Amino acid sequence: MNERKLRIAVQGCCHGELNKVFATVADMHKRTPIDLLIILGDFQSIRDNSDFQSISIPPKYQKLGDFHAYYENDYYRAPVFTIVIGGNHESMRHLMQLPYGGYLANNIYYMGYSGVVWFKGFRIAALSGIWKEWDFEKKRPSWKFLEENNKWKDSVRQLYHIRKDDVAPLFALSDNIDICLSHDWPSGVVHYGNVKQLLKYKPFFEKDIKSGKLGNPIAWKLLTNLKPRWWFSAHLHVKYEAEITHNKRRLADSKGAKKLKSNSDEIELNLDDESSLDLSCHDDSLDSAEHTRFLSLDKCMPRRKWLEIVEIEKRYDSIPQGLDCDKMYWDPSYIIALQNLEKQSRLVADTPFNEIIWSRFSSGHIDDINWHKYEIPKYESGLQRDEASQTNYFLSKHMLSKGSR
Repeated sequence: MNERKLRIAVQGCCHGELNKVFATVADMHKRTPIDLLIILGDFQSIRDNSDFQSISIPPKYQKLGDFHAYYENDYYRAPVFTIVIGGNHESMRHLMQLPYGGYLANNIYYMGYSGVVWFKGFRIAALSGIWKEWDFEKKRPSWKFLEENNKWKDSVRQLYHIRKDDVAPLFALSDNIDICLSHDWPSGVVHYGNVKQLLKYKPFFEKDIKSGKLGNPIAWKLLTNLKPRWWFSAHLHVKYEAEITHNKRRLADSKGAKKLKSNSDEIELNLDDESSLDLSCHDDSLDSAEHTRFLSLDKCMPRRKWLEIVEIEKRYDSIPQGLDCDKMYWDPSYIIALQNLEKQSRLVADTPFNEIIWSRFSSGHIDDINWHKYEIPKYESGLQRDEASQTNYFLSKHMLSKGSR
C-alpha cells in the first residue's frame, strides 16, 4: 500500500448487486491494492423477506439480493474495507436501527443518517438519503412506532428523506474535509461540468437544470461551507465530473469547467459485460483546498460507468497529533457538535433552518484530543446481527441521553 495516498474504489448505486461489485473490486485489488471501497447508496441491506415492507421497490422487482449472505455468515466479507451510505432504495427497517452508523457485515461499515470518520488519516463526511423539501423540518417516525404499529409500508418513501437533525452536526463543522459523500448531487455542481454532454445522455434533466431543481440544495450549502477536496455522489444514474473553485465567481458556462485528468496508467479488466467500466485512475496531487472535485457514478449494470478508482494524496499537515492512521475514529468535532445540538434540541427544533447560527454548536479548536475515546471498535463476529448493541454503545459513549435520532 502507498502510505502517501489513499486508493479508493468508488461505486455508484449498488442496487443489491454486492457479489458483482465485490468480485470486480477483488480482481482490481489483486492487480494494485485498494485501501477503501465506497458505495454511494441504494445498497439494499435486505436481511430477509420481512424487510421488503420497508424498502421502496415495486413487488415485481423485489428480490432478496446478495446482502443476506454477508449478514448471516460472518465468513462472508468485503474484499477491502467498505464504507456505505444510504440512498432512496434501502431496507429502512434495518438501517434505522443504526442511526449513528455501524457494521452491516464483516468489513462493511454504514455511516448512519450522517457522520464523519477518520480513516487512514483521511477525514470523510457523509450524508445519507435524498432531499425533499416538505419533509426536511419534520421529525422522522421512530423505528419502534413503525414496527409496533405495522406502519412501514405507509411511511416507506418519507423515511429516505433528509431531515434537519441529520445535517445539523455537519453544518457545525469547519473545513479540512478530505471527502464528502451524498446519494443525490449537490444542486450547484451541474453548472461546473459539461452540461451539454450530460443532456445528451439525460435530456429530461434540462427542465430541472433550468429551474434550479436538479439536486440537493442542502448538500450544495455543505459543499460551499466545508470545501472538501472531493465530493462523491450517485442517484441520477450517470457519470458526471466537475470541479468547483471556491471563493471565486462561478464559471460562466460548462465549457469553462475543468475536466478531471486521467492517469495514463489505466486499469483493464476482462470481465463479461464490463467493457464500459471507466476505471481510469484520478490523481489529486495538484489539488488544493480551494477546489472541490466532484464525481458521480451510474448504477451497477452492464455497459454502465459505475466504478472508478480515485487516489487522494495524504495531507500530513492536517492529520491531528496522536491519531493512529491504522485505526478508524469518529470525528471529535462531529461528536461535540452532536452533543451541543442535543443540549439545545428544543432551540434547533423551533428555529427555521436558515436562521440557525451554526457556530454556537461548533467545537472550535480542540487541544489534546484523547483519540482512544473516539476509536471505532473493530468488527467482531456476529456484531452486524446485534444492531441495538452498536447503537447503545455509541449513545453510552458519546451522548447524554439514551434517545436516538
